[in-house]
Amino acid sequence: MADLRKAFEHHLARTAATVLLAAPVLTGCASGSPQAASPEQRIERLDKNAMQAAVADGVSTGLALSSGATEMNGLLSPSPLGLVALTGAKIGLVKFAERLPENDRRLVVKTESSLWGGAAVNNLMVLMSASSPVAIAAGVVAGVLWWRHSSQVYAQADREIAARQPALPPDPQRPEVAAVSVAQTVRQDQ
Repeated sequence: MADLRKAFEHHLARTAATVLLAAPVLTGCASGSPQAASPEQRIERLDKNAMQAAVADGVSTGLALSSGATEMNGLLSPSPLGLVALTGAKIGLVKFAERLPENDRRLVVKTESSLWGGAAVNNLMVLMSASSPVAIAAGVVAGVLWWRHSSQVYAQADREIAARQPALPPDPQRPEVAAVSVAQTVRQDQ
C-alpha cells in the first residue's frame, strides 16, 4: 500500500509540475496576437524570452531531477545550489547580450532562447516519463522551431520599422540625372 501511495504521489507531483510549467506558455499563446503589438514590442518580447527560457530550463531541470531523472550534463552540479548558480549565470549572459551591437545581440538571444527552451522541453518530456530519444528529439525540434520563429519575427519587425521611415527628400546639392535616348532612323537603300 505504501508503494502504491508513493507512486501516486510521484505521478501527481509530475502532473502538477507539468501543468504549472505549461500554464504560462499556454496563457502567453492565448493572450493576443503578436501582430497586434508594435514591431518594437515584438522584438522586446523576443529579448525577454531568453531570460524566461533560462528560468524554465533551471526549474524544469530541478523538477526532473527531483522526480528521479539523472543529469546528463557532466558540467552541472545536480544540487539545488548548482541549479540556482547555473540559472543565475544564464541570466547574466542574457543581460550581457543587451550590451552587444544589434545583430550580435539578436544572434545571442536567438541562440539562448532556442537552446534553453529546447532543454526545458526535453526536461518536461523526461518529467512525463518519455524515453531519452523522444525527449531529446522533442527538445531539438522545439529549439529549431523557436529559432525559425524568432528569425521571422525579427525580419517582419524590421520590415515594418523600415516601412514607417519617411522617404528622404531630394538633395538640392545633388544634380538630377536625366536619361535621354536618341532614336536613329535607318535607311534601307536597295
